[in-house]
Amino acid sequence: MKIYHLLATQPVLNLESGDRINELKFITALSKYAETYYNDQKFDPDAPEYGLNKEEISSPTGQYDLYYVRNNPEIFDALPHPKVCMAYPYSPEAYEHADAVLTTTEAWKEKLDNYNDDPTAADFLCDYYPKKIIPPKKVINIGQVLDPCFYPRHGSFLHFRYKARFGYGFTIGYFGRVDNEARPHQDFLAALPFLKRQIPNLCSVFAGNIRAEIGDRSVRVAGKIPYLEMPFANSACDVLLCNEHPEANWLGSGKTLEAMACGVPMALTPRPARVEQLGEEYPLYYRGKDELAAHIMRLYEDRNFYDEVSAYMKERAKQFYPEVMGKKVIEKFKELING
Repeated sequence: MKIYHLLATQPVLNLESGDRINELKFITALSKYAETYYNDQKFDPDAPEYGLNKEEISSPTGQYDLYYVRNNPEIFDALPHPKVCMAYPYSPEAYEHADAVLTTTEAWKEKLDNYNDDPTAADFLCDYYPKKIIPPKKVINIGQVLDPCFYPRHGSFLHFRYKARFGYGFTIGYFGRVDNEARPHQDFLAALPFLKRQIPNLCSVFAGNIRAEIGDRSVRVAGKIPYLEMPFANSACDVLLCNEHPEANWLGSGKTLEAMACGVPMALTPRPARVEQLGEEYPLYYRGKDELAAHIMRLYEDRNFYDEVSAYMKERAKQFYPEVMGKKVIEKFKELING
């Protein structure tokens, strides 16, 4: 199978933004089982710069079995079939002409499958879509791909550097944007005074693009962390928190997968997309500040429990690596082409 791939107006892919990182992981997974091209250039995950030159974006010159374009209506409209696009941002023209739209979670897919007949869909999807949409011909959940560079990194120089940066204690970390929409659940800050009394060496750290006041001066602000250093920063934490904005109900989280791969327990609310990633039986879902505090205290006091949770996460992470996800998605793409 030969696949054409393009992200918006990006002539190349690199590790400089979330969208480009996600597309890199996805095309890498596809390249395990198909001949993949980005911006009409052969993609090689093992080559310098992935074998890509920064060339002007234009319509593909070769013939492909499938075309995938994300957020470039001009190029997408000119492509032959079969062609697919990401399900967001919503474009009536793209939905009308796409042979399928792609989601990253089953919760997202299920809402789009019956969107116009489901009065809860628009609210569940946080008004990312109008009240009525062009019904997609098909919705394919491509899931999310985990970068193999994420695994426990204890004992390395960078690991110790991040331990020092975070405070050396029992560390609760949050990595990501902090603003009026995206942040850990307010239950964490509500539980923090109790946790500080119970855990003498407690360190709390938020790292990322911090655009809003956190509300507790004991929380360290670590700033942005380079992507390739994130496995070391994850491994320097004892517990991680997740973005708890309502869009987390349906948008997948790379941070959750990265915590899983590093074996760092993550305390979070049981939103549908997160349950897809971690499983129904995951023991650290919480529904209020008291339950959150109880989970963190058990992780702090019971090493056997901590190790059980860590082992569970690392085992579950295996299903998200490129070899596994690429095979699943290629089978779905074959069905689309043959169908």
